[in-house]
Amino acid sequence: MAEEEEKKPPTFGSATAFGGEKGFGGFAAAAAQAARDATSFPSKSSGDAAAEEEDQAAEEGEEEECKAEFQPLVQLDEVATSTGEEDEDVFFQVKAKLYRFNAEDSEWKERGVGMAKLLQHRQSKKIRMLMRRDKTLKICANHFVVPTVKMQEHTDSDKAWVFSTHDYADQEGSFETFCIRFGSPERANEFKEKYEEAGDLNRGVLEQVKDEQEKKEDAAKPSPEAEKLAEDLEKSAKVDDKAE
Repeated sequence: MAEEEEKKPPTFGSATAFGGEKGFGGFAAAAAQAARDATSFPSKSSGDAAAEEEDQAAEEGEEEECKAEFQPLVQLDEVATSTGEEDEDVFFQVKAKLYRFNAEDSEWKERGVGMAKLLQHRQSKKIRMLMRRDKTLKICANHFVVPTVKMQEHTDSDKAWVFSTHDYADQEGSFETFCIRFGSPERANEFKEKYEEAGDLNRGVLEQVKDEQEKKEDAAKPSPEAEKLAEDLEKSAKVDDKAE
């Protein structure tokens, strides 16, 4: 009976058909292997691994210095600049904000924020006040410290002083009324003391200059003996003229 039984054809996708797992075993195994091959990186050979190690070591090491030389198209020469302060020493300096009173508008206008300096000339010993704006270095105050200038306290602040003087910040020179403000009352008082001290020193310098000028004028004048001799010569010249 068994021999007589008809042999059934293998079912599509069975193990007998594709020699694998049940169902679509052959296709499933092939698909899984293909997926693993697509997502995995290829294995490196020993030569490739050594080359990669060398590249990594080169990246971790110091970069080679570029030895290329570039010549500028235009050669610029260094130019020495003068500030006008080369022959002066700082007598005193402090950070401040300066205002100028505008008489036309009857209001205070800010001149700038910067270092207020009292500079003493090494040769003449005269002291001036110089103030430049921060960053731009534009002059906002430049004047000789006059002994007669008096600081007046600002009515609304104990950190500010008001004073008037002839200023040359604009080079032409003009009589200005300033208000200078500081970060604290202590700094304001220190500036006032140093400004008045500079004025006293300038008074001494001016008196000395005046004395030297008077001495030069006296030296230029003829002595009494020389004046008498000149009178005698003049008289004798007149007598000779009459005799002729």
